Amino acid sequence: MTEFRGQPAYLQLADDLRERIRSGEIPDGTPLPSAQDLITSSGASSTVVKNAVSLLRAEGYVVGHQGKGVFAQFPPRLADHSRGAADWALPLLQAGMEVEAALRETLGKGGAGTAHSEAALDRWQAAFADLPASVKDRLAKSQ
Repeated sequence: MTEFRGQPAYLQLADDLRERIRSGEIPDGTPLPSAQDLITSSGASSTVVKNAVSLLRAEGYVVGHQGKGVFAQFPPRLADHSRGAADWALPLLQAGMEVEAALRETLGKGGAGTAHSEAALDRWQAAFADLPASVKDRLAKSQ
């Protein structure tokens, strides 16, 4: 964390922790390293660590339990929502897949595809490809 990457240190630390949570290196429900461990391993100040953890809490990637620690949440869940992100995201993704299939069917039947519709399909495929494997797995199971 001692290198300068053009963004504030707390964002760099948050990015690192977020990626470790997404990848499963820090599995869902397990505690994050203690603040002191993060300070030691990153070389950052306590303020940087607090700001990074606060950002992850706001994004729903971690939840704090008084006296117990801060725990990873993946998929992220927001405190003011009773359902996890995947609970509302999966139906949206399923609908997107149905729209994609319908558009491809229309284009395949001699429909005049525009550059705009082709570009939209390409963006959809790229966004879908970037989904975390855990989300893709849940989506596949729900079909």
